[in-house]
Amino acid sequence: MNSLLALGARALTMVVSLVCGVITTRMILGETDIQHYALYSLLITIPSLLTFTDLGSGAVLVNAVATSDDIRTDRRLRLQVTSVGRILLMFATGLMLINTALLVTGGWRALFGDAGAIPGAALAAFLCITLFSLSITLGVWFRILLGQRRNHLVILVQGLISPVTLGGVWLMLHLGGRDFDSYLAIASYGASLLSAIIGFLLVTRSTRPLIPDALRMLFRWRSIPGVRVMDVGWPMLAQMITYPIAVGSQRYVLAQFGTPTDVAEYGVTGQVFFALNGLVMAAGVALWPQFARLRHRGELKRGPYLLSLLFVGAVAAATAFVWLIAPWLFEFITQGELEVRTSTILAFGAMIMLTAAVYPLGMFIMDKPGIRFQVIPTLAMAAVSIVLSLVLTPVLGIVGPLLGVSFALIVCQVIPYAIYIHRHRDRLLKSEPDTVAETAVDAV
Repeated sequence: MNSLLALGARALTMVVSLVCGVITTRMILGETDIQHYALYSLLITIPSLLTFTDLGSGAVLVNAVATSDDIRTDRRLRLQVTSVGRILLMFATGLMLINTALLVTGGWRALFGDAGAIPGAALAAFLCITLFSLSITLGVWFRILLGQRRNHLVILVQGLISPVTLGGVWLMLHLGGRDFDSYLAIASYGASLLSAIIGFLLVTRSTRPLIPDALRMLFRWRSIPGVRVMDVGWPMLAQMITYPIAVGSQRYVLAQFGTPTDVAEYGVTGQVFFALNGLVMAAGVALWPQFARLRHRGELKRGPYLLSLLFVGAVAAATAFVWLIAPWLFEFITQGELEVRTSTILAFGAMIMLTAAVYPLGMFIMDKPGIRFQVIPTLAMAAVSIVLSLVLTPVLGIVGPLLGVSFALIVCQVIPYAIYIHRHRDRLLKSEPDTVAETAVDAV
C-alpha cells in the first residue's frame, strides 16, 4: 500500500514538476537569453551531484526508525539522530568552505565555462550553495519519514519545490528587472530550503520530543559521543553517488567542451527525460520490498528479466512519443529560441531506457551479498561514464556524454547483474531470513 502511495505521489509531482519546469524555462528564455538559461541549468544541477550529504548514514537512521517500538522515547534512536545530524552538519560546513574557496579563487567561473563569464555568475553560485548548505543541516526529516513508511509525504513535500521555484523566478524577472537575470537559480534553492523547513517542522511535531532532544545533544561532542552509524552506510554510499555523478557531471563536461547552446539544449531536453526518469526510479525502488517480501515467503519463482524488458519498453514508447511531438513541445518550451535535435532526444531516450533496465535487476539482488556485489559495478559505471564523456564530448558534442553513460550502464551494470543473477539464482529465489531485506520491506 505504501509503495502504491509513493508511486501515485511521484506520478502527481512528476506532472506538476514537468509543467512548472516547462513554464519556468519558457519564462527564462523569453525574458533573458540562452546564456543565462545555460547558467541557470548548471546551477540547479549541483544538488544532484551531492546526494550523499549523509555519507550513507541515513540508511541506519531509516532502519532504526522502522524497527523502533516507540520513536518518541527510544534513547538509541535519539543518539543515532544526533550522530547523523552531526555528519550532515560537518558536510554542510565542509561544503561552505569549498564554496568560499571557489568564489575567492575564481573556481566557479572556470567550472561553468562560457556561462561563468556572465556578470554575477560566481556570486550566484555562492549564494545558491549557501542556501543548499542550510537545507543539508535539516536533512534528517526525510530519513525519519521514510523509516515511518511515509515516503509519499516526502515526495509530496519535495513536490512543492517546482511550483515555488516558478513563483520565485517570475517575481525576480518581473519585479527585479535585468539585475537579477544571473541569480534566477536562487529561486530553486530557496524553494528547496522552504521544503526542508516544512518537512523538518512536520517531523519535529510528529515525533516530539525526539528532534528537540537530539538538537540539545548535537554540540555536546565530548559528553555525548554518539553511536556508530557508518558500519552499514558505506555500501549504500557507493550506490548513492554513482548515477547522480555520472549523469549530473554531463552538463559540466558540456560547459567545458561545448557551447552555452549545448548546455541549454541538454537542460531543455533533460526536463522531459529526467521527469520520466523520476517515475522510473519510483517504480523501480518499489520493487525492492516486493522482491524481499516474496523471497521471505518463499513465493519468488522467477527472475526480474521480464520486468526489465517491460521497463525498457515503457521508456521506449515514451521516447517515441516525445520524438513525435518534439517540434511542437520544444518550440513551446523555448519559444523558438532553441532547436532540440532528434539525435539528442534519441540519446536521452537510450540512457533512460538502460537506466530502466538496471532497476529490476538491481532491486532483485538487494539482499546482503547482493548489496555488497553492486558496489564495484556501480563505481565502475560512474568512472567509465565520466571518462567516456570527456573523450566523446569534443567529438560528438551533446550526444557524447549521453552515449557514454549508456555504454557504461550496459557494460558495468546490465551485463554483470545478469551474470550475477544467473550464477546465484538458487540463493536469490530461496526463502531465508535476511535482515537487510526485511528492513527494506518495513522501511519502504
